[in-house]
Amino acid sequence: MRRSILLVVVSVSVLLLGATPASALTKVRSPLALTTAPAVVRGFCPFPVTYQDISGSGTTTLVFDADGNLVRIDIHPHGVMSQLSANGNTFTFNNSGPVSVFPQPDGTDLVAVRGTSFVADQGLLTGDAFFYLTAGRVVVVSVFNPDTGFNDFVSISASGLVTDICAALAA
Repeated sequence: MRRSILLVVVSVSVLLLGATPASALTKVRSPLALTTAPAVVRGFCPFPVTYQDISGSGTTTLVFDADGNLVRIDIHPHGVMSQLSANGNTFTFNNSGPVSVFPQPDGTDLVAVRGTSFVADQGLLTGDAFFYLTAGRVVVVSVFNPDTGFNDFVSISASGLVTDICAALAA
């Protein structure tokens, strides 16, 4: 799960480390890696949560400027259904919202999440851990943490429906 919890953001960080554009290309596409085997994640809810993608596919597109600098990462899940389990409860949801990541000059990432997706943070910078399902637009500023393998949120702004997954799994 450590490779996909910040669904996108963690995958994006890994892609950033090994991304090299072809000389004449401005976009590089690859299949979206899904977490098809159950994985236990910790630190987002007060209890461990089992995560698994149960269907779907998608693409990740790295966008480079004319000088070969990475300027955007677009993640487009197609029909991704994900499942979370904890405390004898299971929560299945559509996780197909597109995500765009814009690396910033200061080392942070500006992440725009649209549609139905989840966002999660361990709260290492903000002090507030959470695991949300969102339906609408979410904008996150985050920074990659090599010690955890996740992006730590600096700020988050959400418009639309936000569901607290920890509360749903605790009930």
